Amino acid sequence: MIKSLINGLSEKDMQAVANEYALSDFYFPTLFPLKFVTSLKWESLEGEFGVPVAGDVISWDSRAPRKRREVVSKLSGSIPKIGVAREKTESQMNEYNTLKRYADDAAKKELLNWIWEDQLFVFNGVNARLEWLALRAASTGKVMLTNTNNEGVVTEANVDFLVPGANKSGVTVNITVDNAETSKPITKIKDVVKAAKNKGKKLNYIFTDQDMIDAILVSAETIAFVAPWATQTPAPTQVSLLSTLNMALKAQGLPVIGLVESFIEIEIKGVRTQVNPWEAGVLLFSETPTLGNTAHTRLADEDVESSNALKVKREHVLIKRFATEEPLVETCLGIANAFPVINSASAKWLVDGLNATWTK
Repeated sequence: MIKSLINGLSEKDMQAVANEYALSDFYFPTLFPLKFVTSLKWESLEGEFGVPVAGDVISWDSRAPRKRREVVSKLSGSIPKIGVAREKTESQMNEYNTLKRYADDAAKKELLNWIWEDQLFVFNGVNARLEWLALRAASTGKVMLTNTNNEGVVTEANVDFLVPGANKSGVTVNITVDNAETSKPITKIKDVVKAAKNKGKKLNYIFTDQDMIDAILVSAETIAFVAPWATQTPAPTQVSLLSTLNMALKAQGLPVIGLVESFIEIEIKGVRTQVNPWEAGVLLFSETPTLGNTAHTRLADEDVESSNALKVKREHVLIKRFATEEPLVETCLGIANAFPVINSASAKWLVDGLNATWTK
C-alpha cells in the first residue's frame, strides 16, 4: 500500500476541494434532512396522537378521569453502508504522468480538474443512492432492493415504512393529459384531505412528478377551479399556472403541490440506466414539508489511524484515496453509513394517479 500516486497530493488539498461540494442538486437533504445518530440503528417512532384529547369538567374534590396513554410503536432497522469507487489503472496513470510532464499552464489546470474528478464522482455517487432510496420511500412507502437496481452484496431487501393501507388509493379516472376532460384531480385532493381530517391530520403539502403536474394543470376540473385566480397571473407559463393553482388550493385550505423530479443513473454490471426514483404518477400528501430524516452515523474508517489511505469527510460521506503496488491501481472510494427514514408514516397519504387502486 502506498500513500498516493499523485505528487503533492495531501489530505489538506483533498479537504479543500471536498469543502466545495454541495448537495443542492439533490432533493433528499430537503425532504429527509441529515440527522446524526450514535448507533448503526435507524428508527422511526410512530405515535397515534390524532387530535388533542379534551380534559373533563369535574367537581371540586373529585378525582380527574384517567385517560389512556397513546400507543407508540417503533419501526427500526440497521443503517446500511453505501459505497462507490472508481480506479485509475497503470496505463491510465502512465498517460496522466506523460501529459503532466509536458503540459503548459492551461493544460495543467485541466489535469488538476481530472485529478479531482474521481472525488466528486464518488461523493455524488453516494448521494445519488441516498436520493434513490429517499424518493422510492417517499413515493411508494417502502424500499425494495433487488439485483436489478443494486449491485452491492445486499441484493434483496424490503423495508416497509408502514403507511396504513387505508391511506393508499387510486383514482376513478386516471389523471393524464389524454383524460383532461374527465379526470378529477381537485375532487381527489379534497377526498384525501377529508379522510385525513377525519383522523385529526391537516395535510398541507403534495409531492409529485412533472408529468402528473402537467396532467393536473390541463384538467378541465383544475381550470374551472383556478378560474377566479387566473386573472392574477400575467403570463400563462407552466410555472405560473402551478403558482396560480397553489394559490387557489391554499385559499381553500387545501395542500399545495410541489415538484419532485430527479434523474440519476444506476449501473449494473457496467451498464448504466437513467431512472427517476419517484414512482410515476404518485401523489404523496404530508402535513409537513419534510418527510423524515436521513439517519447517518460514524464510519469505522474514521477510527483507523494506521491506514496509508488519504481520507477526508464531507457531510456524511467519507472519501478515500489509496493505491496498490501490483498491479498498479489507484482507487478513489466514497462511503457512508446512511439511510432515509420516513417519520410519522400514519400521517402520510399516497395516491396512484394513474390507476384505479393502489398496487405499489
